Amino acid sequence: MGDWGLRDIPKRAFARLTALSIATIALALASCQQTVNYGLPTDIQVEPAFEVTSLPAKTGPALGEVLGSGPTRVAMLLPLSAPGNGARVAAEYRNAAELALETRGEHTMELVIKDTGGTPLGARARAEEAMREGAALVLGPVFSTSVASAASVTRPGKRYAIAFSSDPTAASPGVYLMSFLPSQVVDRVISYSVSIGSPSIAAILPEGAYGALVEQQLRASLKKRGGRLTGVSYYRYDNQSLVTAVEQVLPAIEEADAIFLPDGGQAPIALARVLQSEGVKLPEKRLIGTGQWRSSDLKSAYLQGGIFADMDETYFTPFRENYREKFGADPTVNGGLGFDSVMLAADLLASGNPEALSRSNLENSRGYLGVTGAYRFLPDGLSSRSLAIYQIQEGEAVVLQPAPAHPGAITTAQY
Repeated sequence: MGDWGLRDIPKRAFARLTALSIATIALALASCQQTVNYGLPTDIQVEPAFEVTSLPAKTGPALGEVLGSGPTRVAMLLPLSAPGNGARVAAEYRNAAELALETRGEHTMELVIKDTGGTPLGARARAEEAMREGAALVLGPVFSTSVASAASVTRPGKRYAIAFSSDPTAASPGVYLMSFLPSQVVDRVISYSVSIGSPSIAAILPEGAYGALVEQQLRASLKKRGGRLTGVSYYRYDNQSLVTAVEQVLPAIEEADAIFLPDGGQAPIALARVLQSEGVKLPEKRLIGTGQWRSSDLKSAYLQGGIFADMDETYFTPFRENYREKFGADPTVNGGLGFDSVMLAADLLASGNPEALSRSNLENSRGYLGVTGAYRFLPDGLSSRSLAIYQIQEGEAVVLQPAPAHPGAITTAQY
């Protein structure tokens, strides 16, 4: 993977990009009876794989770090010893889980943190362990291949799982995804762009599964709303590829009202800089993106005025402050998802009802309101989330359009 430095940039662009020096980007793909409409169809009909009508009893001592001392055991499968970024992500989930139990009450449940090592084999082994120990619910794993592996145990064992992968193919009846799904984020920002008079869009996407998923949803969202995709180009993480991608899409940009740059890190800034160097008048072309922009430098002049979709931060701000006070660092959205998953389990189990973890409770049409905003689980395992629209103004993300209202949602964001 290239360093996106200067040496690979074509000579005709070099003079205009003297300050371009971009680090490698890590894309994380790795939270009343009125139904809450979060943007997905409400008529999804999926035959349940199984139903849970009772809570299993604990079976002896649990293997792993044990948090809390409640009567019902819940397992959390995390890549604690995984190489690279995996262990850091796992630590944040774990810390958020501890904060949630302290917030909700340590006697609500017994949470067992299990290390998958970040591998499918490790996930399967820890899921089997959790089943033997009488876990009533599994939270995690994080990576999509690990989710599928763990599901091969939890589904036959008639235990629901709430996983953290953002890969929609990891979902299935009985295996719910807590994460923000790229398709919903894309649909939200494209819907807003069309609504404000920017229906023609050109896109510059990263190569790989994420970029392909984004293009698929982009086309679907524009078709549904009468918009038009004027052109798409893809880039790898090196200078030549980035410049080539911009050159390829220039004719499409001339016809577009907006330019879609969904990637995070330094990507949107780098792309905007190359676009300007190629003669694109950025003030005349609206830049739109996703919540991944929060990993970018929002103070960059190239992003000012840009619009993106992301979670409602109303309850995340106090969560961030509590997390920082306890652990000395700011959490990412991963921490919020971990917190919300534990709070949801704790709140359901607090009722003492043997059917607390039933499918009807998990898929409650009222939805839940956590620190990552309002969400609900769908019968096919996907989640539907309420997202806000932000604009970058003077280096800050300012709400342009709040997340849709969530009347009746069950609040789990407590402090």
